[in-house]
Amino acid sequence: MIEQLMVRRMAKRAVLVGPVLVGLLWVLGNLDYALSGAVGIAMTLLNLWIAARIIGTVAERSPHLLMPTALATFALGLILLTVIAFALQYFDAIVFPVTGLVLIGSHLGLVLWEAAGAHATPGSLGESTKDANSLRSKEPKNAGL
Repeated sequence: MIEQLMVRRMAKRAVLVGPVLVGLLWVLGNLDYALSGAVGIAMTLLNLWIAARIIGTVAERSPHLLMPTALATFALGLILLTVIAFALQYFDAIVFPVTGLVLIGSHLGLVLWEAAGAHATPGSLGESTKDANSLRSKEPKNAGL
């Protein structure tokens, strides 16, 4: 599924940038800030992975349901993140404003980074040329367009 490849690329980028961000939060704040930032990044990756699994499965099996599924997946992600956010408030080591800002910022950053790299050459960030070519061969051909 192309969605899974996209999330894999985003996760690789998060592994590159995440430790720098966590270290910066530790230096500027304290260990609680660093832990809160790591939790925010983990929440982002979990949300993106779940969305990719759901949307990718529907895209392969019932493409006509893709738009309602995308909307439902968005709502499910918001509900899941809200539940996690409420649960995190019971942990003294989590500074939720930091977690929330990192969650929002990493979502935006990773998705925009993926969008900017959408036209990158095959093989960038670890995906093989074979994977990229096999995905291209599955794309529908434009019928006279």
